[in-house]
Amino acid sequence: MPLQAPQHSQSPATLHHGRVNAEDGERFGVVSTDGRRYWLKPAAGCLLRPALGDAVLICMEGTSGYILSVLERDSSAPARLSVDGDLHLHVPAGALHIEARDGISLDAGAALAVRSADVLLHSRHACLTTQTLQVSGERADSHWLHRHDSALHAHQTAQVHTAEFGDSRRRVEGHEDLYAGSVSQQVKNDWQLRGETLDLFADITVALDGQRIKLG
Repeated sequence: MPLQAPQHSQSPATLHHGRVNAEDGERFGVVSTDGRRYWLKPAAGCLLRPALGDAVLICMEGTSGYILSVLERDSSAPARLSVDGDLHLHVPAGALHIEARDGISLDAGAALAVRSADVLLHSRHACLTTQTLQVSGERADSHWLHRHDSALHAHQTAQVHTAEFGDSRRRVEGHEDLYAGSVSQQVKNDWQLRGETLDLFADITVALDGQRIKLG
């Protein structure tokens, strides 16, 4: 049996100006310029969601119709773009620019995915708050005039570690342990070691070599 085309009203579709005066879920009450009242849904192409007081363009076919577009709105009223289902913005050529004078707020819900060959961010102040942060890559470079790190527990693992300082000061309030296969220290000028008690243990040899050695 061949499929039948959907039945449409025999009345021709007409366009009217109207104004939104009521809202009930996804339907809006519209009063046309000739005084007629309708309850209409926005058309799929009407991305700007109507609001109370908006001047709208409606299309009527018999007793049914749609709000085609929002023609005019108070500039102080917020605008809301609304679509049902997924939305895909496709720019096959050129670039997409978004400008906002008073800021941009993004709520991605369960997940936010960003993919780009290069990412560039310029900001006077940035704040990142997260429960866990995982960063991986081939190389990381960081340059700061001042840097402060604070952690309750810190753990670092490196195959090779190199550090160069103009001056270095380290303060350990509690106990510090150093475990190494071997330790070599070279001091150009003075080296001082001071404590309430100093213990030096060696399984085989303790050697002191110098032009002058003073004990006591």
